[in-house]
Order: sequence, then structure tokens, then C-alpha cells
Amino acid sequence: MFSTVLRVVFITIAFQMATITARVTCSLDGLHHGASALEVGVMMALFAFIPALFAIKIGQWIDRVGAKLPILAGLSLTTVAVVIPLFFTADTFGLIPLYVSCSINGLGMICTVVTCQQLVGHVSNAKNRTNNFAVMAMGYSSASLLAPIASGWFIDHIGHQSAYQFGVGCVIFGSILFLAFQSIIPRSWHLPKRKERSSSWELFKIPHVRNVLIASSFMSMAWDLQSFMIPVYGTAIGLSASQVGWLLGAFSGATFFVRLLMPMISKRLSEWRIIACAFGFGTFAYCLFPLFENFYILMCVTFLLGMALGASQPNVMSLLHTETPPGRQGEAIGLRTMLINVCHTVLPLVFGAAGAVVGAGAVFYVVSALMGGVTVFTSKCQKKSQEILEQ
Repeated sequence: MFSTVLRVVFITIAFQMATITARVTCSLDGLHHGASALEVGVMMALFAFIPALFAIKIGQWIDRVGAKLPILAGLSLTTVAVVIPLFFTADTFGLIPLYVSCSINGLGMICTVVTCQQLVGHVSNAKNRTNNFAVMAMGYSSASLLAPIASGWFIDHIGHQSAYQFGVGCVIFGSILFLAFQSIIPRSWHLPKRKERSSSWELFKIPHVRNVLIASSFMSMAWDLQSFMIPVYGTAIGLSASQVGWLLGAFSGATFFVRLLMPMISKRLSEWRIIACAFGFGTFAYCLFPLFENFYILMCVTFLLGMALGASQPNVMSLLHTETPPGRQGEAIGLRTMLINVCHTVLPLVFGAAGAVVGAGAVFYVVSALMGGVTVFTSKCQKKSQEILEQ
């Protein structure tokens, strides 16, 4: 079972490397060609707009057809996305190819990520599900660590086109892994058929599922801010592309580290307790971030932020699989992904516009205040969960 999880994680890492490389390179390429914070925000919004429209349908499709076909679809879409800016350069065609690439990239990502998350949950049980999702999350962290650093290095030393070529190489490697490991990918889930179709929004009527989805959406907001505003803030204070890449890499390295410790942490703290602590430390980190411009201090603050936000995802996914009715896990993940991508669509535009008007520092403070409020909410969820266990 664990070997299956590892194989899925390796496939995920390859595709995430390609996706993140394209996302980071598109934003820095746009900034290099004079794009404003708002225009870069539009790119990041397009990365999530189409997935937000189709996430629930894709989740239901995955529940019906199994894992193999959706992963193949994600592979094809990601390939198209990383090739577009390579042949239609911003020097010649402006920002339009970057917008198109981000749109297709987001759709390819959702096919792959939702399927792999469903697959890990499917092969896990109640005892090892959180740890297996922690392993998967470490795969995400590895990709998020390596891709920005590699992108920044390629841009600084060779050029933007070389970074896009690196993304193509990641897709090719992911395709090879998919062909090598496809025997472990099920064509169907062998789950009970739903007797009647109902709205996905009925999942919100399940209190625990609703609370997890709310917490997940706000955590996505916090994650969006660092992935979007760090390049903008770093460029504004004069950091190089490599330094911006290292900041993003420090965040990802911290998420990997905390997820490596998750088996020990989960033995001592419940899922909701970990999520509440994640919001609390994230609130503190966002208060610190705009106070400094020194690269090394920002590395430390970013690492603290990564530790906080990185602890949440394995526990969110474990709770979602535990509380969702059988046969609807893919649909629930799709609903979660839709909510996350709504945040991905709206928030970069909001952050970009706010950053242009009041400055990046003020945006950090606003998000810190929101996270403080959600810390209180998740603490109440923890108390309710504890009361149910004690009954």
C-alpha cells in the first residue's frame, strides 16, 4: 500500500514541478516585460478561473471513471500549457500567451491533483490516512521547493526561455513515470453507486465537512498571498529573481520539514488542533513579513510562514475523507478545489489592486487580521470535536 502511495507521489512531484515552474516563470516573465502587479494578478487569477468552473464536475467524473483517464487528461493539458510560452514568446506576442498558458495549466493541474488526492485516500485507512497525506504533501513541498529555485536560477543565468524548457523536461519525466507506474493506477474505485444524484452543495449540510471546507478556503487565501505577493514585494524592494526564488523555496522547504514531522505531531495533537495552530502561527508570520527588507530575515519569516501553512493540508485532507459519505470523496475534493480556485481567481486581483493602491505591506496586515479571526473559528471547531469524542 505504501509503495503505491510513493509512486503516486513521484508522479505528482513531476507534474507539480512543471506547473509551478510555469506559474513562477510566467509571473516573473510578465514583470520583466513591464507588467503591473494587477496584470500579474490577472495571470494568477486565470490559473484558477477555469478550474473553479469545472472542479466539481471533474471530481464527479473522477468518482465515475477511476484514476487513469483523468491523469492522462492532466498530462495532455499540462504539456500544452508549458509549451505555449516557449513558442509564443512575450518579446513577440506580449502577455497574451502567458494568460493562455496559465489558464490551461490550471485545468491540467486540477485533473492531476484531484485524482492523485482521491487515489491516496482510496488506498489508505483511518490509521494511516493522515500520514499518507503528509507524505503526499511532502511531495508537493519538494516540487514547490525545487521549481521556484530552479526557475529563478535559469532566468538569471540563461533566460526566461530556459526556465520554460525546464518545465517541458518535467512534463516529459512525469510522462515516463506515468507509463512506468500505470499498472498501479485503478480504472475504477469499486465504490457503491449513488442511487440518486444530488447537488454537491448538499455536502455543506454536513457540519464537519462544511467546517473543513471553510478552513481550507481561508488557508488557501493565506497560501495565495505568499505565492503572489512575495514576487511582487521582492521585486519592489530590489531582490533578484534568484532571491525571490529562494524565498519561495524557503517557504516550500518549511512545508516539507513540518510535514516530515507530521507523524509525530499527529500522535499528540488532533487534526483540528493542528489546523488552529497553523492559523495562529500564520497570523504572526504575516504581521512580521512587511516589517523587513533584509533578504536573510525574510528567509526566516518565510520559513516560519511555511511551517504554519504547511501543517494544515494533510489534516484538512484527512478530515475531508473521513467525514465525506462513501463514493463522494472525489466530489468533495472537487468542491474544495472549486472553493480554493475561486480564492485563486479573486484574491490575486484583490491583492494586486490593493498592492498598487496601498502597498504590499498593508495587504500582509489585512490578511493577518483575517487569519486571526479564522484562528478563533478553528479553535471552536476543535472544542466541538473534542466534546463529541468525550461523549
